[in-house]
Amino acid sequence: MDSATAKEMLGDVGAVQRQAKGDRRATSVPLIVFGLITLIAAVIEPMVDWAGTPALFLLAPVGFLSVALIYRRREITFGLGGRERAYTVAAISMLLLLPILGLALGSYALVGIALIVIAMLQRNLQLAIWALVFGVVGGLEHLSLISNRLYSVADSLSIYRSNDGYFSWSSSLVFGILGLALIVGGLLAQHAERGSDG
Repeated sequence: MDSATAKEMLGDVGAVQRQAKGDRRATSVPLIVFGLITLIAAVIEPMVDWAGTPALFLLAPVGFLSVALIYRRREITFGLGGRERAYTVAAISMLLLLPILGLALGSYALVGIALIVIAMLQRNLQLAIWALVFGVVGGLEHLSLISNRLYSVADSLSIYRSNDGYFSWSSSLVFGILGLALIVGGLLAQHAERGSDG
């Protein structure tokens, strides 16, 4: 084997090692999936007033199952995996717990807690931070605490008049921004994960 071939083989081995490191704590997939789900729920809520909460009740287990399937596919393709089990368990747990605890805590807080548990199991600080943001912001907005502050700000700036119906979509705005933040965070994480293989 000549030195050029040996260098190329070492480069390939290094790339695989870097890919394995990036995949071990991949954060991008759950962030992008739950960012999209949050956006979908935010769009559905004002269109069909009763569908906002039930939409997330249905979409949360689908989100965890989607992440599990994506990781399973990666495991089959690249031989790296084992992470899908936690997301499969989370999907089943969401189906069982959302009808009971979702009404009390709010489905966003419950999804955030599930993601924090997964992040702790994976020792994934970045996912834990995003899960905390998701759970806290979603939980606060479940109680309308953030959208009520938007009303107060608009009122103090004299842009809000109750008879105009301004900001009837404020809750959707909060969840839409939360969804976009997760997607941006996921895309940045994906860039960093891909950067680890090049």
